[in-house]
Amino acid sequence: MAVGAILAVGASVAVVNVASPSPEPPNRPLYNYGDR
Repeated sequence: MAVGAILAVGASVAVVNVASPSPEPPNRPLYNYGDR
């Protein structure tokens, strides 16, 4: 279940990145975790 959650978060981050690519999004802490 943990792996599934991580994959879901990763997919969400990828969608956000494609939808609105920006070097340092201020209101997206999850994006920071995904990038690292």
